[in-house]
Amino acid sequence: MSERKRYVLAGTGGRGLYMFAKPLLKTFTKHCELVGLFDHNPERIAAANDLLGAKLPGFTDFKEMLRAANPDAVIISTRDSTHAEYIIKTLEAGKRAISEKPLCVDGKQAREILAAAKKAKRKGAVCYVTHNMRYGPAISEFKRQLEAGVIGDVKSVNFHENLDRKHGADYFRRWHRVKKNSGGLLIHKASHHFDALNWLIGSNPDQLVAQGATVFYGKNGPFRHTRCEGCPHASKCDFYAEMWSNETNRKLYKEAEKSDGYIRDGCVFDKEIDIEDQSGVLYTYKNGVRVVYSLTAFATYEGWHIQFEGTKGRLELKEVHDTKWAAGNITVHGMEKAVGQSLTLFSQKEGLKLLPIPEAEGSHGGADPQIQHDFFGRPFGSPPTPRMAPLDQAVQAILIGHAANVSMAQGSKMVKVQEFLKRG
Repeated sequence: MSERKRYVLAGTGGRGLYMFAKPLLKTFTKHCELVGLFDHNPERIAAANDLLGAKLPGFTDFKEMLRAANPDAVIISTRDSTHAEYIIKTLEAGKRAISEKPLCVDGKQAREILAAAKKAKRKGAVCYVTHNMRYGPAISEFKRQLEAGVIGDVKSVNFHENLDRKHGADYFRRWHRVKKNSGGLLIHKASHHFDALNWLIGSNPDQLVAQGATVFYGKNGPFRHTRCEGCPHASKCDFYAEMWSNETNRKLYKEAEKSDGYIRDGCVFDKEIDIEDQSGVLYTYKNGVRVVYSLTAFATYEGWHIQFEGTKGRLELKEVHDTKWAAGNITVHGMEKAVGQSLTLFSQKEGLKLLPIPEAEGSHGGADPQIQHDFFGRPFGSPPTPRMAPLDQAVQAILIGHAANVSMAQGSKMVKVQEFLKRG
């Protein structure tokens, strides 16, 4: 049996517990030992232990956690804007940092992380980001087809992302809805789209222009309240959501609310919302590939449409996602008939071909179990797999979103993406 390595989870929200903590405790015990939980809120740590059926040591001081728990690696699943702080402290301590996406929320934080990583290199400390889109069966097959040359040299890409009025709305209930916390959806949500495109295209972004606005949520609502719970408009609001019908959510969020004041069911029409709910980005890669990217967070249905045009043909991936798991009551009758995915090759040589997509079980379309295996199902010193996103690649995903935010703030000015590794 290989030597077990010590892990600590920083951030005890739902994603951290069910993507990382529970599998480490139940599935990946051959190579891993979860030795502690970090959170700024002790009530959340207590709730997390209760939900996990564990008695893990809890820490509210990060440096004390590093000293007392002495982990080999820290899994960072805290609020996006705090990732940089904890990644840097982890690297400075000579530990491996494994961060949920996004790596951070802007170019300044990315530069600070890169500087810390450079200093930590002699200690053997590295940083990875769990970009899950790379692991999806459809995207994996998409990459295999591109590498086989079925459409020749890629020239242009269209990527259209739709978040529906259940899943999409949820970003406007939580801390994500303030840009200083999340960087906006072009950082928090689109970073793994940009990462996947970087990975598929095999180049770094060059220049970019973007537009975006809050056109549906926020101040655009017909009425508003602080939160869904106790809202006087509940009977006439399409976005009213009962968040606490699930006992797990109640323990994890509602009880902890008493000590930190974090509201999980904030009003989607709150005027403090400053992230865009519709945005578009035009950008080019160093190798000449041109991309049109759009994101709509109030779409009638959820899914994406990805189109790669090459010198010998076109490859298209269409997906419509089921979001019954998300809070809220907005539904489209008969929508279940449209749910599914298709990968189509339009070849000048072979004609039209529907390409099979491998089946996979697990969350995020089967991507999460594969991420868990790459990071925790192998010995700690194993060489990284091609799908594990190292720091330099995670930074490139952030730079596109950051550059888009800068472009929008400057009236859709064209900006050089790589310049943000130097300043701004």
